[in-house]
Amino acid sequence: MPENFRRNVGLMRTASFIIFILVATLVLPVVSPTVQAADESDDVIVCCDASEVKLYLLGSDSNKQLTPFFAELSTDSQAVSMKNSINSQETVGKWTLSNTWGGDVPSSTWTFSMEYEVSGAVGAQINATASIAIGSKSYSAQTDPGGSFLGQGKGSLDFSIEVEDSFELVDSSSITLELKADTLLFSFPEGTDAELKFLWGGEDDPSSIEGILPILDIMMPTPEIEGSDVYLAVKLDSPWGLSTLALAESISLNVNGQEVTGDPIETASSDTVRVTWTWDKAAGGIETISVEVELKFQPDQPSLTGSTTFEIETFDTDSGTGTYYPPDEPLRTNGDGSSLDVNIQMDLSKDGNTLLLRKVTTLTIDDEMAFWMRWGLDHIGDENPALSVTLRAFSEGSVTEEDRVSRSIEESEIGEFERQMINLGPQYLAGGLGIQSEDLLGMFREFSSLKIDLDLNGEFAVVNHPVTLRFSTTEVVAEGTQLELVNQFIVVQPAPLWSSFSLSLTAKTSAFTSLSNSVLRESTQFELSVLRMPWGDQITLEGEGIMQDEAFRLNSVPTTAVSFTPMPLTLLSVFGLLGAFIVGMRITRQRKRTVMYAELVLVPVVGLVLILGYPAIFVGGAVIASTLIWWVTAIASPRLSPQNKRRTQTTYPTIPCPACQVSNPVTSTERPHRFACAGCQRVIRLEA
Repeated sequence: MPENFRRNVGLMRTASFIIFILVATLVLPVVSPTVQAADESDDVIVCCDASEVKLYLLGSDSNKQLTPFFAELSTDSQAVSMKNSINSQETVGKWTLSNTWGGDVPSSTWTFSMEYEVSGAVGAQINATASIAIGSKSYSAQTDPGGSFLGQGKGSLDFSIEVEDSFELVDSSSITLELKADTLLFSFPEGTDAELKFLWGGEDDPSSIEGILPILDIMMPTPEIEGSDVYLAVKLDSPWGLSTLALAESISLNVNGQEVTGDPIETASSDTVRVTWTWDKAAGGIETISVEVELKFQPDQPSLTGSTTFEIETFDTDSGTGTYYPPDEPLRTNGDGSSLDVNIQMDLSKDGNTLLLRKVTTLTIDDEMAFWMRWGLDHIGDENPALSVTLRAFSEGSVTEEDRVSRSIEESEIGEFERQMINLGPQYLAGGLGIQSEDLLGMFREFSSLKIDLDLNGEFAVVNHPVTLRFSTTEVVAEGTQLELVNQFIVVQPAPLWSSFSLSLTAKTSAFTSLSNSVLRESTQFELSVLRMPWGDQITLEGEGIMQDEAFRLNSVPTTAVSFTPMPLTLLSVFGLLGAFIVGMRITRQRKRTVMYAELVLVPVVGLVLILGYPAIFVGGAVIASTLIWWVTAIASPRLSPQNKRRTQTTYPTIPCPACQVSNPVTSTERPHRFACAGCQRVIRLEA
């Protein structure tokens, strides 16, 4: 009996354990995730069939292209010139859009507008043909019978091309536009200077072709829920990948008719770009929401819109961060770029026989770039091959699996980042932040010391919050050799990583070192000031709202030469002026000094030249010029009269003349004393 009882108890325990495993297997997948993930198969296509789109002409020579993005036009236009009348067909150019989006192309009229300029003639009569190949279909149009007259100056040559059939365009097809001139005749040409130019690719000459074409799909996946936060995403699937978002005019999301504010999180997978907003206005519990997306794809075309409804269930918890945490690496730009603040503090000093330049460079980064940095910090050591080369370069070091992808940045991740940046700094700055380290910081291998500090500004979660990166460097600089203190350091990109940046640079020296001949080149967007005091020089460079393509360079010459450094130069100037003035006073011992005293105004003038940091040659020139002026004035000053000389040498009592009242000095103590009046020459007798 006891044996059977033990056997039954064992069977019951085994059965209970199996039941527990089965229940856990069913329940855990439901309750364990913090975020309710969406299934990609549930994506809803909300837009778009064929839409009206304008394709701009770009490129030169054999690389002529079509693009839907006005932002890709440059400031300079491309051109093909015709200087002679022609009687046989000549090709002006052929432009191609290599990848198209699949879909139905309806029958419609396409409009081709080609910018031109006529010079050296009253005008030009032209017969031309424009043809377009859309996939396997080809269509063309010609100028009016008899040709089109192009007047002098600028204008546009327009064609209306009828796409007569409706057909299906397969993915990765191409669109080719070709313009040919059949005949050309100039009207009243001015000698051999008559010329017709066809212009395209520039902001002032936006030649284009406009038609109805499928360009992209806009999809909405099922919302993801985290507590009371609802993550609403929009996917843009097109042949242009990231450019669809980066170069489009704008994108916005509305829920129940109200725009969702805040910065969305952007990620990309292949040619699909995902934009995710956080909506925090849910009522709680189960509700149905209407979601609408609006994409302003081109500035002069209607917006692309799409909408759908979702049933969601939210919970009143504090588990969310208010920011979507993407499983894929976020994009570094949404096309507008992030804000960047750069502060540089420099100090030049002498250590023995060497000149040391100590520099603290502080980068304050915000917006999409700050979120990308935080997300990357939380993935240090992640071996996911989908990560960018910049993030994969960091090894795990002391970062544990528990720290990684925790949605919060741990001290171990900060420490590893700071340590590994000593070697990975140039790669991270160039490949990740789009900053040339040599132009901003200098050569890493030439630093005597390098320290890197990361400041998360009080926020350790992976959210859109500013990040501060600080580089403290020391390097030996060559005396008397021109040194670039800072250069254009932003890598120019079609989709800018930085909307603009501000730069504040302050460079100081000691009393016996100098950064002489400081010159800002190639830019007028900065304010440069130099201040020289006996205890040191100070150079200040300030700029706000600087665009990524602004070229600039600040050069200076570090030196310890006596004639350039602040204290010796100040003493030389003071003693030089003092000596020159003393010599001038000696020259005017027997001369009037009124003008000499007035010319002391030259002293503050020389002082301003010295204090405002003008080169030593200007300071020396000001001292020499003042010296010459004083000495010439001293020599040219009129001599004093003998009476004035005596008057200036000895002071005598005076007596007025009884006749003319002129005051006369009494130069003798003898009585009686006779002397002639200085005024009327009458003899005056003084008895007592």
